Amino acid sequence: MTKDYAKTIRLSIAAKAAEIIMEEGIDDYQYAKKKAVKYLDLGYLDSLPSNNEIDNALLEYGLIFQDQIDINTILKLKEEALKIMGLFSEFNPFFLSQITEGLVPKYPTININLFTDNMKEIEYVLLNNNINFEIKDINVFEKKTKKQSQRKIPIISIKNSFFPMKLKVYEEYDLKFSKKNFLNTRGLNFNQLEDFNPNTISVKV
Repeated sequence: MTKDYAKTIRLSIAAKAAEIIMEEGIDDYQYAKKKAVKYLDLGYLDSLPSNNEIDNALLEYGLIFQDQIDINTILKLKEEALKIMGLFSEFNPFFLSQITEGLVPKYPTININLFTDNMKEIEYVLLNNNINFEIKDINVFEKKTKKQSQRKIPIISIKNSFFPMKLKVYEEYDLKFSKKNFLNTRGLNFNQLEDFNPNTISVKV
């Protein structure tokens, strides 16, 4: 496979993955990539598009298919995210979303990363605020030197919220030493999200 052909395949996967993310409300880039490969009937591939290529494809998708910015939904997403981030302020919450570019999926989900070495403290906050929730673990693969390692990350699904809401709980080490692995450029802390004004988003032409 030539480099140019490989790049074309990657960009095709990225474009389809972006469509899946926006149309189906999927928030897992890796899952969206694999689903795109299956949809395009490409079989096994040595490499998939990077998250940056997915980000670029999402912007292209918004440019083509979103003729106006949904300010009201963005404001509601911001309001709901700030509420839950306020409850978990001691766990360094980061809100992950494309809304800073004006992109609103058809089925928006609020995704927040938390950082703690004591999962029980997170559960205490949930229980003390009478929040209905479920917890499950997902496997995360990381590159350490030349090898990959695997570990489990708890995901908390908040029930009965206005938007579906997921909290991923990482270790404090991740915030200090592996930040770039878990927080993309759109990750906003509480103060950054509070200061974010949707009315300042430029319509892309």
